[in-house]
Amino acid sequence: MKKKFLSLLMSIIMVLSVSVSVYADETSPPATRGEIVKTLLMAADAYQPGINKETIMQGSKNEDLRENEPAKKVEALVMLSRAFGKLPEPVGNDLRSGTFGVEFTDVPAWAKKDIDKLAKAGVLTGKPDGTLGANDPITIDEFQNIIARVWSLKGSHLNDDFYEAINKEWLNKSTIPTGEIMGGGFPELQKQNTDKIEKIINELVGKQFEEGTKEQKIADFYSTALDTKNRNKQGIEPIQKYVKAIDGAKTLDELVQADLTLEKELGLSSLFSFAIMNDAKNSSENALYYSGLTTGLDKNSFVTEDAKAKKAYIQYMTRLLVASGEEKSAANALAEKVYDMEKSLASVSLEPHEAGDVNKYYNPYTIEKFDDMFKTVDMKQVLKSMKVDSADKVIVTDVKLAQKGAELLTETNLNVLKAYSKLQLLKETGSLLSTEFRDAAIEFSATLYGVTGEKTDQEIAVAMTTGTMGGYLEQMFAEKHFSPEAKKDVEQMVEKLITTYEERIKSLDWMSETTKAKAIKKLHTMIVKIGYPDKWDTTLDQVAIKTYDEGGSLFSNTYTVNKAYIDNAKAKLGKLVDRTKWATSVYTVNAFYNTFNNEITFPAGILQAPFYDINAKPEANYGAIGMVIGHEISHAFDNNGSAYDENGNANNWWTEEDFKKFKEKNQELIEFYNEIEIIPGVLSDGQLTLSENVADLGGMAASLQVVSKMSNPDYKAYFESNAEIWKSTTTKEFAALLSKNDVHSAAKIRVNRTIVNFQQFYDTYGIKPGDGMYVAPEDRVSIW
Repeated sequence: MKKKFLSLLMSIIMVLSVSVSVYADETSPPATRGEIVKTLLMAADAYQPGINKETIMQGSKNEDLRENEPAKKVEALVMLSRAFGKLPEPVGNDLRSGTFGVEFTDVPAWAKKDIDKLAKAGVLTGKPDGTLGANDPITIDEFQNIIARVWSLKGSHLNDDFYEAINKEWLNKSTIPTGEIMGGGFPELQKQNTDKIEKIINELVGKQFEEGTKEQKIADFYSTALDTKNRNKQGIEPIQKYVKAIDGAKTLDELVQADLTLEKELGLSSLFSFAIMNDAKNSSENALYYSGLTTGLDKNSFVTEDAKAKKAYIQYMTRLLVASGEEKSAANALAEKVYDMEKSLASVSLEPHEAGDVNKYYNPYTIEKFDDMFKTVDMKQVLKSMKVDSADKVIVTDVKLAQKGAELLTETNLNVLKAYSKLQLLKETGSLLSTEFRDAAIEFSATLYGVTGEKTDQEIAVAMTTGTMGGYLEQMFAEKHFSPEAKKDVEQMVEKLITTYEERIKSLDWMSETTKAKAIKKLHTMIVKIGYPDKWDTTLDQVAIKTYDEGGSLFSNTYTVNKAYIDNAKAKLGKLVDRTKWATSVYTVNAFYNTFNNEITFPAGILQAPFYDINAKPEANYGAIGMVIGHEISHAFDNNGSAYDENGNANNWWTEEDFKKFKEKNQELIEFYNEIEIIPGVLSDGQLTLSENVADLGGMAASLQVVSKMSNPDYKAYFESNAEIWKSTTTKEFAALLSKNDVHSAAKIRVNRTIVNFQQFYDTYGIKPGDGMYVAPEDRVSIW
């Protein structure tokens, strides 16, 4: 069963003074030269104290400053260069995210020195034709974005850029580990957890254990994961019979039967994506979901015809097909056809922000109606072969995608469907086969996402063992690295935050008492999971793990485990949901809210410094894990979670008037977090990130309220701890991809755009009108 949809569901789910605001939400008219100077006098004063108009603005020979004339872009930039003076040389994150190596063709000689300085600092972007647009007008909004880049580069004044100032030392020294896509607080802690797991594994390797024990299975799985010699010797052999069956299909039915054989033996289907989880409208029972054919790129990359993504993806598919035995020119032609087919699928699919909306994804079909959608495939036979025919309905999560996929399943499309099916198989299994398949994936990630270098064989083997044998390893991890004292302390924090959340709900001035009672009931019913499960999963007890010498392999061991989990999931179809089960590993550095169970989960993996430290100041813990706890609680009441009742059922518990006000509040948040620059030229999407922004805002409101009740609260410890946990760096390519697909705001926005809504922040740091972090009280947003 596919788990992609479940992860999507769980997600586990400023109008400032026009002078210096970097978050103005309306396009302003062209700025005059006088307005540019006025803006710079406030924006640069902290960096060049005493800066004056005469230093910034210079007129013509007759000393006419032309203050009321529209400023040309080049004039504004030269004035900015004078105002801020010497700029630091970009390093670390600034070097990663800035724009470099550009030489503008339209810069006049008198401005060249200043423009070159700004270009070297990475704060300028030009037009596709290689020009700066030197003589174009510039708006205050556009100018403020460039000022914000300079503030970020300097990172020395928290009143202008809090996130950057608090994290500047780390950001300047930051690196992205070899073979990884990002660095930061989350990846660093995950690396610490991985090192602990690796130590556990290494203590088992080379020792003899009784067959069938946890220790034997972990050690032997790791040995197969590390054995590249035997894996390369096998090559494509583990999936050869499936590839041969796909290649040999003469009809659509033969291709479907080849796929069903693949699913029966490995639990892997290339043509039909089903999942088993809570019925969204009867969450105590497990139901069958169908999402449709999958695509190898995100929707935006297909729809916008992103040339770089298209080239990289076709090249990746071509390499896989060649490695499977196709001749190169034929492989390339097939890859192009698969790209076109996947583009047609992506074009009709849900937008990323719609994936968690129950009104979009919950589309129950009777078995007859579902079968009728597929004119050329007997879906009743498919369901029976997959052993999910006990379902009385199929919930289609993306109707247009499913319909388009069904339309494509024709004899006419047989050749491209065969190529698609084979590519799905190769992409799913490539990391378990010979090095050439893994190298293709590494090249794809490097080209598309800017990933550099490769992980060592040991790192890859640990990662594979951690993922596949987690059912055992997480028990060992919890025993060694999570104390009962820490569990008790976090439980008390959760209780305090839930109590505080109730107080906040009761004090809302926009919600009726009727709806408040329902919200509080949902809050009191919420299931809390901390550290590790009370009862461990026993699925791995059912499987045998064998070394290559014993006839096993990395491939066979992995799919033996995967199949066991899938078979267990199928056995639960139509049965009651076990709400004690955990949907994440214990050593995951993350936290979750599950709408279907109305539960929050905080694994041991995240309950460590810097997110939680039993010896830290309480204010620091509330700024870090406390805010995260409040964040997950808030998901019960965000734009998606608010559609579910206290039992996790999609059920409207709002009065009509209250829900109208709630939607208005949401719209304010959309606008507040929208079109903020993430990296030069890449802007945030307030609609896409709404659910997470609601959770960030609610989480901070609740945790900050707890801190406010302490004796002489240390708000600096709170705010700075919060900024530190979100520190992050990634490649420019991946940042751009996330801006179109990730429901979370970029790290800096999560910090800077959230804290400005709380008066304690202004009082603590003396934030005042004219500062980059200042938002007028009437323009701040709140919801819970």
